[in-house]
Amino acid sequence: MKDNDTEVTQDNDPGAVEVADSDTAIPDAVETETEAAATEAPVTEAAVSKAKSKPSDAGTTGSSSVVSTLRSPRVIRWAAAVVIVGLLVVTGVSLWQMRSLQTQLDAERSQNADALHAQQVAADYAVAAAHIDYRNFDPWFASLRRGVNDRLAGQFSSSEPALRDLLGQLQWTSTGSLVGSDITAQHDGKYEVQVFVDVTTSNVQSPQGVKTTALYPITIEKNGWRISDISGGVAPIPGK
Repeated sequence: MKDNDTEVTQDNDPGAVEVADSDTAIPDAVETETEAAATEAPVTEAAVSKAKSKPSDAGTTGSSSVVSTLRSPRVIRWAAAVVIVGLLVVTGVSLWQMRSLQTQLDAERSQNADALHAQQVAADYAVAAAHIDYRNFDPWFASLRRGVNDRLAGQFSSSEPALRDLLGQLQWTSTGSLVGSDITAQHDGKYEVQVFVDVTTSNVQSPQGVKTTALYPITIEKNGWRISDISGGVAPIPGK
């Protein structure tokens, strides 16, 4: 039996009757589907949120792993070793440069000291050679032979008798004072030095005395600092 609002269903069991209200059954089905959809939505959003958070978690985990690695004692020891080696290399290069510069400075100082010594030896010799007194030639001849090589010493010994006779007749006396000296050449361990000496001379021809500037070109050998040549001897420059 069926009317407009009610449907009667009979199963195999004649005594069982199911009555369903059509107006009520449809809304209930809709509500059930809505609740299911509402229940699924939060699950889907949570899954999306979790999926998005995974890379960030992985990045954080990776960063933490790198930091932990960098802080490990082994890495720290290696880094310290590299820094120490670098400092040692820089220090070694700096020390080598300093030693090289110091060696160069020492060489220059040695050369300058040698040049000054050569000038001093030549100047002392020239001033001593300018002091002559006919009344006693021995100190003068001793000065001429002092500090020279064997060749020059032999020449002075050979010429001594003639010089004694000539200067004695002229009644020669002279004194000298240093004006200056200069190195004109340096080669093969030898220094060529020009020495200028003011010489005041008196003799029978000029009893009042004459003042001249004498030039002594002297060659000195570094080995032993001995004089090996006096080029031209005493060269008077008149007019002073």
